[in-house]
Amino acid sequence: MRTRIIGLAALFAVAACDSAGDENIMIDNQVNAAEAANADVEVLPADETASLPAGNEATPSANGSGNETAPPDSGVAAVIPAQYRGRWGMVPGDCTSTRGDAKGLITVGDKIIRFYESTATLKEQRPAIATSFSGLFGFTGEGQMWETVMTFTRTGDTLKRAEDEGTFTYKRCA
Repeated sequence: MRTRIIGLAALFAVAACDSAGDENIMIDNQVNAAEAANADVEVLPADETASLPAGNEATPSANGSGNETAPPDSGVAAVIPAQYRGRWGMVPGDCTSTRGDAKGLITVGDKIIRFYESTATLKEQRPAIATSFSGLFGFTGEGQMWETVMTFTRTGDTLKRAEDEGTFTYKRCA
């Protein structure tokens, strides 16, 4: 019995020390800029944006990719780049639930992000590294209103959302 307790304590100690280092999202900007310039931007299939409300669809860019964002002071309203749009879940069940209990599901549109009990509207774009998008969002939900800055970083089918409250990881819904 004592051996099991010691074994479990050691396992928990190792697991606690094995953090992924979400604080280390920032990496060399020059490398990011070079990679971003050569990267192919994934454009969402039509079915992932079809469920978004009117006025929240992708805005085509000059090259037709739909992922252009305006600089914060250009006088043109900022939009969330296309590679961050779509449905994202914290756990697989968030993407498939039909009971309305998908508490970790977010749906990202061009200006609006829908959470389980709140909605965030992009107010302005903020500076971010080349492989991220950051913006000031106005939230409404549960009878309250607030603002927060969120930064999104995408790697393949993984989306990280960082804010003052912490970092949250999502997987793209199929």
